Amino acid sequence: MRKRMGILAGVFAVLLAVCTLFGCGNTPASGGGSSSASSSQQASSNSAAAKVDSAYANAWKKKDGYTLKQVVAMSRHNLRAPQEKTMDTLAKSTSHSWIEWTASGSELTNKGGVAETIMGQFFRTWLEDEGLIAHNYIPEEEAMRFYSNPRQRTLATTQYFSSGMLPVGNAKIEYHGEYDSRDSVFMPRFFYTSDSYAKAATDQIAAQGGDAGMAGIDADLQPSYDLITEVLDYKNSAAFKDGGKELKTGDATYAVKEEEEPELKGSISTANSLSDALVLQYYEAANDAEAGFGKELSRDQWTQIAAAKNAYGDRRYNSKLVGVDCAHQLVDVIADELGKDGRKFTFLCGHDSNQSSLLHALGVADYNLPDTIETKTPIGGKILFEVYENASGEKLCNVRYVYATTDQVRALSPLTLVTPPASYDLEFAGIKRNADGLYKLDDVKKLLSDTSAAFDQLAVDYPEQQELKQAA
Repeated sequence: MRKRMGILAGVFAVLLAVCTLFGCGNTPASGGGSSSASSSQQASSNSAAAKVDSAYANAWKKKDGYTLKQVVAMSRHNLRAPQEKTMDTLAKSTSHSWIEWTASGSELTNKGGVAETIMGQFFRTWLEDEGLIAHNYIPEEEAMRFYSNPRQRTLATTQYFSSGMLPVGNAKIEYHGEYDSRDSVFMPRFFYTSDSYAKAATDQIAAQGGDAGMAGIDADLQPSYDLITEVLDYKNSAAFKDGGKELKTGDATYAVKEEEEPELKGSISTANSLSDALVLQYYEAANDAEAGFGKELSRDQWTQIAAAKNAYGDRRYNSKLVGVDCAHQLVDVIADELGKDGRKFTFLCGHDSNQSSLLHALGVADYNLPDTIETKTPIGGKILFEVYENASGEKLCNVRYVYATTDQVRALSPLTLVTPPASYDLEFAGIKRNADGLYKLDDVKKLLSDTSAAFDQLAVDYPEQQELKQAA
């Protein structure tokens, strides 16, 4: 089912004006708390940001001898308010008051809409420069596909992005099912389960903990747990006084349940929710002091706070078996889109769990993204599959992760080819780049088809053990 979401372009101008007036960026809001940063410190920060911007400019230059033919983007939604189901817990987990969010729980915030519009505008600039689309492009039939999970934050992200990229294109947003339900493609859950599969998958997850197994899966996170509880003043919170437990490593458990997402519980799960809310507040707050409940934390400290969230999101899918099972439908969609006749651009909008499961399914080499406190799947980030053609007609492919840096998100910085978003090339086992840094398209398509076939193989390699189930 294709449905059209009618948000006028003028909304974006209004939101930009609101954010300028009331401090959606990393500046004090009118009438709000003041920042202690001096003008010299601000100048130093601007200089550092300029160096970061210029470092990524080469990644967005046209490739000599190649013509861009198609882009498939798998995007995470942009800034949202904390998950609705965690709002009450978050309020009880601190003696402080959270910022006033500009959206209901789980929904895209005003700043998230502006940030995604800016990203869409950058893609317009980039794709026009590459010659893939014309200025003020109005797509031909089937030339572009915008397909979203039907949640508010993903639909809104897709709408804002498409309006920024195609301001007069009147893009149609495709989604399946009822509004605010979940599309199966964007539900990274266990489709195949058997006793033998569950054991093998759990063993792969536990291997991240080394000799300690599951007890060691969060062994490196105690500094993150400690800083989170300090910033929240957790020991003086209602949650702690009502019997809440301290965040301690070594209590993680993992469960494989049919038709459910991987269940990683323990302190790492609790810390993930708290870390997520703090990171969102850091992006949204008017200044550093407000973000940290009166504490002006360093960037290294914010990275440490985010470490719990990064680890939780990555480690519960960090298994080839788990990724292949949970992401196989999304793999099939990308495989179908890549190289599709007549298709210029595809935008798929889901969640960080979609990105994590997808990358682990494809066997991504371990990575940590620079210039962001979210080192695995930053807010609004996009996995790009770019198809190029050389003078001989050979098709090649670049696969990279593209994202606004933490500074760009906080300041709502304009994104241009001179000051672009960050770009990080992703590597995969079994395929190699050529001298120009591109994979063969056939190699990437084979990687996708092999991953899809690996899902079909699960039932062969890990059959149902009926006797064991009956005995249980």
